[in-house]
Amino acid sequence: MAIEQIDSITFVDGSDLPVYERSLVGSWLWGDTEAGYYELLTFNDDKTYTGYDYYFTYGFDTMTYGWYVRMGSMLTLQSNGFGYNRRYNWFVIGLTSNALDVMTKMGQFIYYRLQPEVLHLQVDGESLACEEGDSFVFADGVIASIVDGKLKGITKGTTYIEKYNAEKNTSRAYKVVVE
Repeated sequence: MAIEQIDSITFVDGSDLPVYERSLVGSWLWGDTEAGYYELLTFNDDKTYTGYDYYFTYGFDTMTYGWYVRMGSMLTLQSNGFGYNRRYNWFVIGLTSNALDVMTKMGQFIYYRLQPEVLHLQVDGESLACEEGDSFVFADGVIASIVDGKLKGITKGTTYIEKYNAEKNTSRAYKVVVE
């Protein structure tokens, strides 16, 4: 459309429109039972981050820390430790208040924001069921497991899970403490 064809422009007050937080600050979870591990990334206000990986297939975890910077669609993570220096450049495909969708050298990954609510279970106690239509989509199978669509505590510890919300068509990440 040519500028000569524009008749008028109307501005509206958008103060009553919903505001969606699109900040990286906070904790984000990615997990895959077939891959045998989950990763929890925590981005801080001061541009530092920590990464926690739990390889439940092999029974060990790793921790890394460093700094991050986001410039447009590029997210750079730099971690330094004794004897190593790693730099990851990720292309941000999408960032919502709940999901961080990135393309890495290893492929596409969607991380879900860790919710403030912590789920508590007892070892071999009562299972936790979802609301109608919702479902648990990821659990490590070591500390907590999905049995007949319900979340069940297996052994004492802390883990993370993903739960699908059918009404909102989104997945959410939760910390789970099994006592």
